[in-house]
Amino acid sequence: MQKTLLLKGFIYSIISAASFASLVIFIKLGYDSGLDTKEMLVYRFTAGSFFMFLFLIIYKRENLKPSLGLLQKAFITGGLLYTVQSFCFFSSVKYVAPSVTELLLYLYPAFVTFLAALVYKEKITAFKILYIVVIIAGFLFIFKDALYSKLKITGVMFGLSAMIIYSLYLIVVQNFLKKEESFSLTFYTIVFAAVSFGVVFGIPKNLPNRNQVYIILALGFITTVVAIGFLFAAINVIGSSLASVFSSFEPVITIILSFFIFGIGMNKYQIIGAVLILAGVFTANTYHLITGEKQ
Repeated sequence: MQKTLLLKGFIYSIISAASFASLVIFIKLGYDSGLDTKEMLVYRFTAGSFFMFLFLIIYKRENLKPSLGLLQKAFITGGLLYTVQSFCFFSSVKYVAPSVTELLLYLYPAFVTFLAALVYKEKITAFKILYIVVIIAGFLFIFKDALYSKLKITGVMFGLSAMIIYSLYLIVVQNFLKKEESFSLTFYTIVFAAVSFGVVFGIPKNLPNRNQVYIILALGFITTVVAIGFLFAAINVIGSSLASVFSSFEPVITIILSFFIFGIGMNKYQIIGAVLILAGVFTANTYHLITGEKQ
């Protein structure tokens, strides 16, 4: 892979990761402000659709004209996969600490690597197996904590479900972006997610207060438009597996923010699990940087 493409994909991945890292923080703030899961999901993707529309109408108006094929793909990514994944992710934060939900989601580089090998016949080397085993070992420490009732098992299962669906979502997006423009797919993915949540949950009955509006705007712009838009752009340049390992600092930011904003620490099992997951992801990151391999 050319170094310029690798650098561009790295920058896109970092921006996306930093935006996604704040998602669990805003979700927790939303719950604390009185918003429930259904309201946050409807507001998040409705606001995200609005912000993305403004961006496209100003800078990339041509991307607003969808083909039938694009709409069909966006229905799969936004109306189905991202809708279910988002519901599981938001629900997980309701039961466990934001840092735990983020770490559970961060099992996805290992899962994506397996899926990419199955779908795209990508080679799994001994080094890949090594970092996958380390990441899974980290998950087992967190899951052990849940089994001993230190964490609510419901939150862990929601987080694990979100990770599995998100991994599948990344593989599907990589395939769709071979023929679609990233900004167009991003916009209509968000739109279909908003429509899906609106149909399933209905329009929120109560108007949000000022603090809730700030949270909704952050959910719509930072964690949706910026996060998804740059993720799609990164996948388009360097592929889903490499994009996932480049975002390896994301859970670190979430853990730091959780501590300083909510005062939420981690016990010994969670710390061991976090260190193993981060070590595995950083190892994968280094491996792909050295080899320049595109996945």
